[in-house]
Amino acid sequence: KLKSMKDVDGRSVLDNSMVLYGCGIADGNRHSHQNLPILLAGRGRGQLEPGRHLDFEGRVPLSNLYLTMLEKMGVEAETLGDSTGKLPRV
Repeated sequence: KLKSMKDVDGRSVLDNSMVLYGCGIADGNRHSHQNLPILLAGRGRGQLEPGRHLDFEGRVPLSNLYLTMLEKMGVEAETLGDSTGKLPRV
C-alpha cells in the first residue's frame, strides 16, 4: 500500500520512508541479543539500497543501525545509547 501511495514529490511513500520492523531479542528462552531478526524497508529518499540481506558479524549493537538511520535522515550524531559506530553498506 505504501508503494502505491504518492508523496508530495511524486515518489511513492515507500521510496521516501525507512520502515524498521523487528525485535530486540532473537531467542526468548535465552534472552539473546545477537543475530536479531530486523527488517529495514524503503529507500529513505535514495539513501538505502533495498533488496539485500546484510550480516554484521560479531557483537554489533542495534543502536548502530539507529545511528546510521539518523545520519541518512540528515541528523548528525556521534553516538546513540550503546552504539559503537555507524554501519557500513546500509
